Amino acid sequence: MNALQRQKEILKNLEMTGFNHVSELSRLFQVSEVTIRSDLRVLEQKGFVERKHGSVILKENENINFSFSSKALVESKVRIASAALSCIEEGDSVFLDASSTSWHFALQLRNIKNITVISNSIPIFEIFKDYRDGELIGIPGKLNPASQSFIGPFAETLIKNLRANKAFISPKAILPDGLRDNGMLESSIRKCMIDAAEQTIVLADYSKFGNNAILFGIDTLDHVDAVVTDQLPGEEYLKKFKEKEIRLLLAERPAAVNRT
Repeated sequence: MNALQRQKEILKNLEMTGFNHVSELSRLFQVSEVTIRSDLRVLEQKGFVERKHGSVILKENENINFSFSSKALVESKVRIASAALSCIEEGDSVFLDASSTSWHFALQLRNIKNITVISNSIPIFEIFKDYRDGELIGIPGKLNPASQSFIGPFAETLIKNLRANKAFISPKAILPDGLRDNGMLESSIRKCMIDAAEQTIVLADYSKFGNNAILFGIDTLDHVDAVVTDQLPGEEYLKKFKEKEIRLLLAERPAAVNRT
């Protein structure tokens, strides 16, 4: 295994665990800790990870482009997308944010007729560009090459002039005090979508809960109607959801395969 292959495998490991120790990575990949540190230095320079005192964490930021993030935790995102379909009714108008989870949701949503999709995401445009059974409304603005989405005041103004039944939002973090994002402009777009929708459904895999490293607030939980996730969150979140009357939908796990 060469250095590039090993670095990709390290990222795969961190996608599942969120963090790991240098010593454990050294053992897993059967190379010296010096070699692992060299790999992590490269990944840190690319903005993928952050090194901390003999350990490393996966770093979510704008340097991680859409093509990379769409591959992370794919199985969880697909299951979350499938569960979120239960929130859709024929005739709905929906905001879809520029996230890899919303992209997976869009792949399944396109099979439903008579839906109006409103998004600032170029990858979602690609999914719906030949959609004949409903409508696609694209939100223009300043291009963010990393997320392949349009952001900024022009995009926000258009969203504020629209009204949709539902907004499907996938933040970078869910904390007891609300939803958070990596970038100020991205958080502002998501806030506009929430304000312009009758209902807000949050799509979030288990890694999003309690991620204190994400800086920018999107909104409080007061404006969230449902959360779709792949694992039961901690007791603090369950109490908060009950208090706020937020519906919790758990994605079904794949059936176990009997290999005997």
